[in-house]
Amino acid sequence: MIRLLLLIFLTPCCFSAAKELRSVTPANGSTAIDPGTTFNLQFHEAIDTNSLQHIQIRSGGKAITVKYSTDLTNASITVVPVDFLEPDRDYILSGEKGLKTAAGKPVSAFRLLYQTGAAARVGSTTFDGQVFDKTRSMTTVLFGPDRKLYAASAFGELVCYDVDASGKPSNRTTIIQDKSTSRQYIDLEWDPAASSDNLILWVSYAERLTPKRNPGHFFTGEIAKLTIKEKKLTGNQVIVTGLPHGREKQGDSETLPHQPNGLCFKGGKLYQSVGSTSSSGGPPNWGLKEQAFSACIIEIDYQDIKTTVDLFQVDSHPRVRRFATGVRNALEIVAHSNGNLYTAVNINDRAGRRDGVPDDPDIPGDQNELIKATTPDHESLYILERGRHYGFPNPSIGNYVLGGGNPTASDLDPFQIGDYPVGTQPEKGFAPELMYPLWQYGGTSPNGMIEYRPEFRHPLSGALLCCFYSANSIAVMPPGENGMPGSVKFLQSRKGRLQCNGPLDITQDPKSGCLYIADFGKQRVFGKDGSMLWLAPSFQKPSL
Repeated sequence: MIRLLLLIFLTPCCFSAAKELRSVTPANGSTAIDPGTTFNLQFHEAIDTNSLQHIQIRSGGKAITVKYSTDLTNASITVVPVDFLEPDRDYILSGEKGLKTAAGKPVSAFRLLYQTGAAARVGSTTFDGQVFDKTRSMTTVLFGPDRKLYAASAFGELVCYDVDASGKPSNRTTIIQDKSTSRQYIDLEWDPAASSDNLILWVSYAERLTPKRNPGHFFTGEIAKLTIKEKKLTGNQVIVTGLPHGREKQGDSETLPHQPNGLCFKGGKLYQSVGSTSSSGGPPNWGLKEQAFSACIIEIDYQDIKTTVDLFQVDSHPRVRRFATGVRNALEIVAHSNGNLYTAVNINDRAGRRDGVPDDPDIPGDQNELIKATTPDHESLYILERGRHYGFPNPSIGNYVLGGGNPTASDLDPFQIGDYPVGTQPEKGFAPELMYPLWQYGGTSPNGMIEYRPEFRHPLSGALLCCFYSANSIAVMPPGENGMPGSVKFLQSRKGRLQCNGPLDITQDPKSGCLYIADFGKQRVFGKDGSMLWLAPSFQKPSL
């Protein structure tokens, strides 16, 4: 400890001199960090991704191999050590000469200091991984009651794989292929009545290539119920249509930021996470202002729907209602065996005025100016409860305040946004006690998530496994008695860190305990470098 504190004392000015560096997680000077830690750097401006090699991690003067991930704005950079860091060792994370913004402006050099803890690696989190399909831009994956594996892509393909007794996938079969490549699938979920001889698969998707002149250009989100027999589509019923989303270009592809996302059945209802249509609730930077059914969890009386429900520009519907509000962009919903509904939310895309917050009519001035260095990111795990609010503003339903506002002069107000005037209250129903701070544990862009439930005893049984997309990692979060995680660890291989390239979704084979990952790939090339991963537990399975 004395050794590290001395280093910090000698170099404090280096951190403050980095004017373009807004914040870093873990904080500069952190000790006893987990060897599996990833590092997230927030800048005031977008960074030139071709200059990222000038962000380095060293120990004892030796550089370690890292990967880099970015968010939609390129102002949030996640630095991922390829292998776990060594325990009980000092590390320096630095930004060197040559790092520059997307506008070509040099970034001031910075030097951040860390020390790892002595915690041993946990063998129960070890899996052997290998690529089994190199198809690009796979977005979702789901294990079937017929012991087959199903997956879908951002280019309109739904596929199926045979799975042997060891859990190994093979024999890829295409069930649906959208010839226009317009359909962007985002989630798959089995109907509660589905079985090996009654395959009823629910899917969510939106259309990337709808013409701009079409009035529904920003409302192509749909939920459909498919029936499948012998790897062939035998039925397709659209249940909900007209759900909202944004639009933008990534790489060479039109994309749909924050489209209608994950599906989940519980208690005779269907739940879906519908993403926000703007970055922070204010200017419609992705083309569409917030809607009544955006940035929320919706609850659907799916058993009572006989004909398609169209939500195009409607504020309410008797069969579809808002279950929870203020949920910015959550890819998946998990109905856990402990009774809770969980989701994990992506927050960190604010890069300037165009990504700003809405003006609250009760607060004087232009609140779009609130996007400053003191505005945090707050990516979190949520326990979802009816009628609660989780901090994302949506003016269309009268919600204007970001996060927890700034209710008191204390710096300890939960999820506070210090740029608001003191006395700014959060929106009604704000639920900080149901929000767990994943950003403090490298949780950049949390996405697909499951409860690990193999048919045999395993140390991870009951843990939430979550894809941290930008961190290229799979987080392990066992819920405690209060439902919140007691810790955040990471899956690993026998050699160290699992080698993911942008994991977006995860599923499991209960019999073998194997995991399957839709490893989408890098966002800036829209998954051209993506693949599908098979992870097998690295231990001898105990007999029942």
